[in-house]
Order: sequence, then structure tokens, then C-alpha cells
Amino acid sequence: MIVEEPGTIAPPARREPVRLSPVRALAYEVALNGWRVLRETVNDFSLWRIIEYPWATGALELRRGDLVLDLGSGTSSYPHMLAKEGVDVVVLELDADRVRWQLAKRRATARPGDGRFFPLVASATHMPIRDSSVRRVAAVSSLEHIPDDKAVGAEIARVLASGGIAAVTLPFTSTGRDSFFKGIRKFVQVERNAFVQEGKAGSFFRFYTAEDLQRVYGAGVGLLMSELKGFGRSILNGRYHETRLTRYWRRFVLKDLLLALVVHPLEERFDKSDPLYVMFTLRKP
Repeated sequence: MIVEEPGTIAPPARREPVRLSPVRALAYEVALNGWRVLRETVNDFSLWRIIEYPWATGALELRRGDLVLDLGSGTSSYPHMLAKEGVDVVVLELDADRVRWQLAKRRATARPGDGRFFPLVASATHMPIRDSSVRRVAAVSSLEHIPDDKAVGAEIARVLASGGIAAVTLPFTSTGRDSFFKGIRKFVQVERNAFVQEGKAGSFFRFYTAEDLQRVYGAGVGLLMSELKGFGRSILNGRYHETRLTRYWRRFVLKDLLLALVVHPLEERFDKSDPLYVMFTLRKP
């Protein structure tokens, strides 16, 4: 029991930091979507997500009670994982059906002690959010699907509060890309480093050089970009993901946990080839 002297004000209660390990992320995925996701995932929870979700959570320096603006989650479970950790989440997604999916999932899985959850139908190119009002933004494997990326970069810079931070993951190339899933899926190049899957609407996919990232999301919009961290190099991407083995991509998720915990760290330490994706933070001065 704390006894206060007359006229003193008690210090605010210390909020617990939020930590999300790969194993904990997988446990949440099972809790949210059932054991069947270990055999075949229902919402693209696989190797890249097992790497990205823990990184983004740590990069945002989260504590219980913080609020995160999550951009373009689709049917990702990540915002629900954050809510289970006591974080308030605004899910901003353009597709109304996916927002309804998020709302239904929330209603089915909400428990006492969860953070608040606000699904919102809106575009990341024109967010219905006040200037300088958000301290934390997450964009995990989402912005590469938006053709007007310059508008997204400007919007992130606009809504971030002074000192605010965004955790972003995006596809990467050091020079240029002229193919994607070559010989496996038909992607047509529509502009420099950008592709659309033939016969599949809404499948725009863009790669970025380091210069592109600074121009669109970093110094070009007044934000400070951290050092780039990569994943998915010659083994995990070149000999697995972007090959015919990709048919197993959404199956047997336990193999992905093993790859994320063992192969990914070794690949990042010893492999100097281009990563498929990079992870970085953006800070508003």
C-alpha cells in the first residue's frame, strides 16, 4: 500500500512493455483461427509474417494502452495480436469486405483486458485522421500494393505526431527488377520495379531501391529513416518462396517457425544477396 504525504501527487502507474516473439505470434494465430492454421493458414500467416510481426512490435516500442494506426492489414491477424496485448488499434483498410472480416473476428475473439479495436474503411492515400495526431503507425507488407505510393508517404508524414514512429516493411531491390515469380505466376511489368498479376484484379506489387524508399517515405517527406533490415535472401526466397516450392507457402506453418528461428538469422548474418523485403522505421523530428 502506498501512503502519500499531504499535497503530493502519486506517480503514474508504469505500463508494461509489449513483446511479441515468433512463438507467441503463432500461438495467437492458433487462438484466433483454430488449429487448422497449422496445416493450412487462412490469412497468409506464414514465414514472412513470423519474422515481421515480432520486429514491428519491438520497433514501435509499444506498451499496454498505446494506440497503433495499422495500414492495409486486409485479413491479417496482427492487429488482433496487438489488441490481445492491451494495445488500442485503428485498422485502416480500403476493402469494405476485409473490414467486415476484421470486425467479425474481433466480435468472435474479444476478451476482457483486450485493447480497443476500431476497423475503418478508408484509403491510406487520403486518411480521415487529423494532422500530427498519431504516435505509432504499422504498415506490414501492405504499402507495396498501393500504386499511388507518394500520396501514402505524404499521408504518413502528415498524421505522425512529432516524435512519432512508423514501422514499415516493403519489397526491395538494390538496382532493378524485371520479373517476379518468373515461370511460376504470370506477373506483367507495368512500370519500373512494379508488376500486376495477369488475370487477377488488385494484385499490384512494387519493389523499392534504397533511394526510392528515402524519396517516397523518408527524407523526401521529412521523415528520418532507420537502417534497413532485410529478410528473404538466396535461400528463403531464391530457393523457396520464388520457386515452385511456393505451393507449400501457406501449408504446415510449423516449418515456417523453424525457418524463421534458425535459417533466417543465419541467412541475414552470412548472405549478402538482395533481400526480398526490408524492414525499417520512420520517425518524425
